Amino acid sequence: MKLKALCFLPAIAIATTAHADDFEWKKMSFGAMGFNAPKYEGSSQYEPYYLPAIDLQYGPFFASVMQGAGVYLPMNESRSFIIAPAIRWRVKRNLGDPWGTIKFIENIRPTATVNTIYKLDTWSFNFRMTDGLDDSNRGAMFNLGISWQDDISDKINMTVYATAMYGDRDYNQTYFGITPDQSAQYGYDVYDAPAGLKSLDMGGLIKYFITDAVSIDLAWEFMRLVGPAAASPITESKNQILFGIGATYNF
Repeated sequence: MKLKALCFLPAIAIATTAHADDFEWKKMSFGAMGFNAPKYEGSSQYEPYYLPAIDLQYGPFFASVMQGAGVYLPMNESRSFIIAPAIRWRVKRNLGDPWGTIKFIENIRPTATVNTIYKLDTWSFNFRMTDGLDDSNRGAMFNLGISWQDDISDKINMTVYATAMYGDRDYNQTYFGITPDQSAQYGYDVYDAPAGLKSLDMGGLIKYFITDAVSIDLAWEFMRLVGPAAASPITESKNQILFGIGATYNF
């Protein structure tokens, strides 16, 4: 699922068109969230996992568990169109545990991401390109998404989003393909995954503010695997659901 492509690295240094008075803390929040999610994309089995909830922005620079670490580059005076290069971590599929099952633990690898965002009041439209930075994390992912965020009351802020994800051949083979060696060792049919649309998903986040600083956070996501991902021998269920709950202190 998208929330399993996680990261937190120091901001990369890139020249920006930001004004001098922009260099101040715009966002600073810390917390933790627990999730119940499939063991891997395509699994019918679920397991809990826990993550820190960190979201920082100083001027144009950002660092968060969800977005990685990078910089916002405003492309016009209204700043409704921006480009956000970043470094993220991607969790690699692992077929090598002693029970012959598939897990998304260990083997985390950095990726380079360029996210283009167009903001229109409460709406955002984005196109993200992500590529692995080493041979064990091959493949490019392309995301096309739309999101809406607004305060729906004095205490509740809501975000909802929808995303289509396309993987090139290397990406789909890395996460959904089965090589002859893997087939012989684990019993899955050999599968050479082609490039194609991988998934369609929608989700949201509700923040309920107990005080001005403390919020209870509820997250959810529904993903439908399609194309090469749906046809993979490791896919036990095309419908993937994630739920999360946590708390955040917002400075």
